[in-house]
Amino acid sequence: MHEDTERQLINQAQAGDTNAFETLISSYEKPIYTICLRMLLSEEEAYDATQEVCIKIWKQLHVFKGDSKLSTWIYRITTNQCLDLLRKNKNKKQKETSLFQKNDESEEEWMLDKGSEKECVEKIVEDKELKEILQQAIFQLKEDYKTVIVLRDINQYSYDEIAEILNISLGTVKSRLSRARASLRIFLEQTKEPYKSFFVKMSNKEGTQ
Repeated sequence: MHEDTERQLINQAQAGDTNAFETLISSYEKPIYTICLRMLLSEEEAYDATQEVCIKIWKQLHVFKGDSKLSTWIYRITTNQCLDLLRKNKNKKQKETSLFQKNDESEEEWMLDKGSEKECVEKIVEDKELKEILQQAIFQLKEDYKTVIVLRDINQYSYDEIAEILNISLGTVKSRLSRARASLRIFLEQTKEPYKSFFVKMSNKEGTQ
């Protein structure tokens, strides 16, 4: 959506025009749902959370001043909504150690141990079964870790965008992401299913290519 058109719709929606709001929010519903699904790992909960986020956006739109991008403001509301839900259902604590290899060429790139492509994990892990295992592991992460993994490695937001969405410093984003990836590897290296076979299946997949 063109920036001028979006600004006009924002102004109209802030004045109480529900039709303008519906047009405005329609372009954000899918990414909102995607973030919710990745963080909550439940289609039903993601759907409910998406609806709740849209309601909150409508109720809070009058306070949006345009100091940041509308998308940044919306995704901040989305992640906060998911974190609130996760905190209510929290029943586990996670450990941390090392994660995926760091690519020497750039801090912002990372690879699976046996991977060679500089791509986010969703692009590397194309197999449906492997994706499901990965999603389960991500779901086990503590809330802060899950959030940065979803925003960076799945939705591919820049570090600066994540810092703005979560209202934290760039350094905090990088350190939190590093710890999140470390925790994620712990889950994927467990000796119990479904995680037990993750790297084995990854190796087999690469061997057939």
